[in-house]
Amino acid sequence: MDITGTDTLNFNGKEQLTVCAWVKPASADPVVGVVAGCCGSIVAQRDANGWALRYDGRNANSEIEFIVCPNWQGDNGFGAPKLTAGKWYYLTAVVNVKKMMVYVDGELIKEADFSGPITSGGPETEIGKATDGGFVGTIDEVCIYQKAISANEIKQNMQAQGMNVTAVTVKQKLMETWGSIKSDLK
Repeated sequence: MDITGTDTLNFNGKEQLTVCAWVKPASADPVVGVVAGCCGSIVAQRDANGWALRYDGRNANSEIEFIVCPNWQGDNGFGAPKLTAGKWYYLTAVVNVKKMMVYVDGELIKEADFSGPITSGGPETEIGKATDGGFVGTIDEVCIYQKAISANEIKQNMQAQGMNVTAVTVKQKLMETWGSIKSDLK
């Protein structure tokens, strides 16, 4: 999915960023890319040369990678180990002035120094793909913040229940199901 974006998503010159998403990889190597094993963008401003939370199979034990410009800091292995196919994970990547961090299921996995501010060619944002490749699996509840959220806020987001609605089944008509859900919420 391509999001043209507005100034709200323009991180050029910013010192803070948080991106979160629930992901469920479809396979042990969940990527379709231009380069073999690379680069499955989950949520990114990759095409705008800004940042990317992605799968990169070229980095053993750091396949879930967070990279940020200037100079694609974090490339070549700043991230978390490979995720198990068919299982949901809550991924969070943070830039906080001089640090960048990656969390999986609310736990800090990796932290490194960051030389900022963030540089970007614009607000164009991609979910699930970029020109150099895409993530193969399911992505849900993407959040992008113009601030660095705390470890406690990450855990709160991960544990939030949302609307707790019943999923649409293939036997039901979409319009009827959403009408029923709306009625139940009143």
